[in-house]
Amino acid sequence: MDQGERAELPGTVIDDRYRIGRRIGLGGTGVVFEATCTFDGSKVAVKTLRPCFVNHIDLGVRLRREAEVSRRVAHPGILKVLDEGTLYDGSPYVVMPLMYGESLARLLLRLNELPQLEVAAIAGRVAAILHSAHLAGYVHRDVKPEHILFNRSATGDLTVHLLDFGVCSSANADQQEKQRECGKVFGTPSYVSPEQASGKVDIDGRADLFSLGIVMFEALSGRVPFSGSTVSKLLLRIIRDEAPRVSQVVDGIDPTLDALVSRLLAREPQDRLPSARALSRTIASFLGDRTRVERSLAAMLNETSNIADTAPTVRCTVPEQQVA
Repeated sequence: MDQGERAELPGTVIDDRYRIGRRIGLGGTGVVFEATCTFDGSKVAVKTLRPCFVNHIDLGVRLRREAEVSRRVAHPGILKVLDEGTLYDGSPYVVMPLMYGESLARLLLRLNELPQLEVAAIAGRVAAILHSAHLAGYVHRDVKPEHILFNRSATGDLTVHLLDFGVCSSANADQQEKQRECGKVFGTPSYVSPEQASGKVDIDGRADLFSLGIVMFEALSGRVPFSGSTVSKLLLRIIRDEAPRVSQVVDGIDPTLDALVSRLLAREPQDRLPSARALSRTIASFLGDRTRVERSLAAMLNETSNIADTAPTVRCTVPEQQVA
């Protein structure tokens, strides 16, 4: 992590409201700091653009869109943006709750793969969050293990959040924005759908279902279904090749779950499940006692006293950078 990114901010107070503390995250386009509210002493997270992107119009729009999604999508699995504003250089920032817990990426780094019912439970919870976002006209476009955050309550119950709507598409985006996005690939290469890999603008929620299928495949097998020595080769494989079945790489996979993952990974959107709600319902019938399975998953988590670490998994053959 480059300690020079936004090194001028720690110790300063922005808008007389947030005293910036240590940096806790650095992504492809953003920097996240721990901060203290000057009016009540509470801890929050402040997300800004990296210095090299402060004049990038579209990235500014996307950061503010996180606040828009928070306002318009009522689901407990989506982080609420508490505040937003503008830094001294004219770039935007957003303020979010300081999250604690363990990401799916970290969990997989520890355990390599997860039991089948627990994987189904994760997919069901994420699908429910995606359903709410899709209904409001948003496609996440970057569903991956780093963006799935777990926590365990004092009673042992599981909470799940889907993080970072920073590259999501919006049905309400103006035509100029859509034209600027045409031909660009948004998301993380190992997890994008074929239509994203092709640079299509007019995608729908079924693209997120493909990405969730990759997440399920990885959680079940310890590897992603597509690989490539370069980003371009990886994207070409996603566009042209059929995904392998989980049962080809892991013994003992339940045929129902194997068929479900395979359907999510269909190259053509119309061959996948029609919606995130349909996926939720399919998984519910497979799971049985969801509460028991979720408590089992919650018991696998590390102690959740530390700020969430969503560092990326290392199982992909190309860097997990966002393409756009």
